[in-house]
Amino acid sequence: MIFGACYYPEQWNPKDWDEDLKIMKEMGLSSVRLAEFAWGLMEPKEGKFDFSLFDAVLKKVQDHGMTAILGTPTATFPPWLYKKFPEIVQVSKDGIIRGIGTRRQACFSSPAYQKATERIVTAMAKHFGNHPAVVGWQIDNEPGHEGSDVDYSPLALKNFRTWLKAKYKTLDSLNKRWGNVFWGVLYTDWNEIPLPAAHVASNFNPAMIQDYYRFQSDELVSYIHFQAEILRKYSKGKPLTTNLYPSPFLPITDMEKLFSKLDYVSWDNYPVWGNQQEPYPHPLVTATQQYSRGLKNKPYTVMEQFSGVQGHDTLGYLPPPGQIGLWLTQAIVNGANQIYFFRYRTARFGQEQLCYGILDHGKRKTAKYFELKKTIEDINEFASDIADSPYKAEVAILHDIENSRNYKHQPLSDGLKFSPVPFAQVGYDIELATWFAGTNVLNVNAHSLPISAENDWSKYKVLTLPLYTMFDPSIVEKLKTYVTNGGTLVLGYRAGIKDKDHWMVEEPVPGVFGEMTGVEVFQFEAPATDKVGIRMGILPLKGSKFCEILEPTTAKVVARYNDSKKFYSGKAAITVNSFGKGKVYYVGTSLTPESFILLYRKILKEAGVPFGFLGATIERHYREGKQFNYEITMNHSNRYKLAGLSILKPFGYKIKRIPK
Repeated sequence: MIFGACYYPEQWNPKDWDEDLKIMKEMGLSSVRLAEFAWGLMEPKEGKFDFSLFDAVLKKVQDHGMTAILGTPTATFPPWLYKKFPEIVQVSKDGIIRGIGTRRQACFSSPAYQKATERIVTAMAKHFGNHPAVVGWQIDNEPGHEGSDVDYSPLALKNFRTWLKAKYKTLDSLNKRWGNVFWGVLYTDWNEIPLPAAHVASNFNPAMIQDYYRFQSDELVSYIHFQAEILRKYSKGKPLTTNLYPSPFLPITDMEKLFSKLDYVSWDNYPVWGNQQEPYPHPLVTATQQYSRGLKNKPYTVMEQFSGVQGHDTLGYLPPPGQIGLWLTQAIVNGANQIYFFRYRTARFGQEQLCYGILDHGKRKTAKYFELKKTIEDINEFASDIADSPYKAEVAILHDIENSRNYKHQPLSDGLKFSPVPFAQVGYDIELATWFAGTNVLNVNAHSLPISAENDWSKYKVLTLPLYTMFDPSIVEKLKTYVTNGGTLVLGYRAGIKDKDHWMVEEPVPGVFGEMTGVEVFQFEAPATDKVGIRMGILPLKGSKFCEILEPTTAKVVARYNDSKKFYSGKAAITVNSFGKGKVYYVGTSLTPESFILLYRKILKEAGVPFGFLGATIERHYREGKQFNYEITMNHSNRYKLAGLSILKPFGYKIKRIPK
């Protein structure tokens, strides 16, 4: 198990470095992440490199018996590069040029930027690639964050047209597959095709937008893989990663594809940020951690672990004593085998002077320092035992990048739209997290997996699949095989009704899943955030966002709408159908988290998956280690809680060791 910190020696005096590393070592840290924003320092002029600062720092890192992960510094670039090549920056959907002075402004379609990237990454790899203190590389920094995975620049338009030509070969094929006869938008020249940027009223063709998102994903993925090839050549044997960010489906990038040529997944863990007045609910944090672990289905790294109040312009919630230690424990329990705290010491200047680290602006040791130090000491033996062990589960939630993209530009319901900041549309994220939360609150180990990944589904007793509107025929057949052989599938509303070209199927909802689910849907509405009453036996449930009126053919009714304000009160809302040796539950609405808990109790019991409810703020996981097995119980509330036979203090945890 590795504990480390994000360190920025260039922001401090050289005389500070030894003391900084000594303080880190005393805390229990053994590694640092360096250099992800240091392009201007390392290449002050085009082709003129100066690595002396990081040579000196790495010498001290080595002297202190520590290691380093180096970041390629391409998330921001020096002003001289922009001055020479002004076309290397992105343009926003509204036509705003992402100029110099901030970050993540690079146009991934720019040949000049590709060339500049090749030069700095090659120079870094040659210089530091075999340094004994360097144990790996982080490529770029949070690639695609802050809306930087969508670009409406002239170079993006040029490459988009090239991408379309390679995919469709002829304009006749493109016109047919996009359905351009609608509204008579029939292209006769590749150069007639625009980008789906800002518009006054009616949107662009959804098939066009979906292809634009696919193209933008390919541009970013190829850019990260381009850097990986350079590092593999000159820094042999050093593992490669890049760091994701909350929330999982904020980008349009196919992260499974992006990590296919990297060695492990990293993620930045901020359970609270900016002006939030309370943290994200603990099931949402766990869902995101399981998403990160599930991209390669193996242990992941937290490259930036929350250590202090964070924000750029405004601040909010202050974690009470114990909570940052609990967040650290939660990340490890969910499969992290490396933790790097952001950051060691808080910057005195610049855009992140309000991003508080382990230490504040001075060198005085803080309560955060001592809390994290004690947590590391308390959990180190447990963390090391489970560090590289699989996280075992009998339940998995499946997610799909194509449907995540689809719901960004065609969300169906105001209830599935959520934009906390202008560049984010995370309604799909919230829906997936809500489905995940039900199993998490029932304390069932659960995976979160890309639906397109080559995972063996037969080892799961229950698979859940929300918002699978746009289907892949091969995935449908794989799901049929899974259920036929005895698995339980929990399928969400609007499933199976749209192909990859964005054409709706002729069959009634749920389209290609009609036989499996044993239901048909001809009527539906989108009540947005209004709650609609449902009854499952004697248990009251609530739905919202979208309500389908289910008409069973072979399925049995599990729950019915029960709302005097709705004409369809009494009609089926949830059904179950036997198919082969297995079952398919069809959930025709978006249930509230509390309602999902009640539904999952029934599903898990029938599937033979053990579960237990210990309270809305109690989270329990089961892990297997090399020496022992463990039951870990965490209290995410600010009050003492009874969890089974244990009393947990506020933000406390108990790690129960079980002999093998």
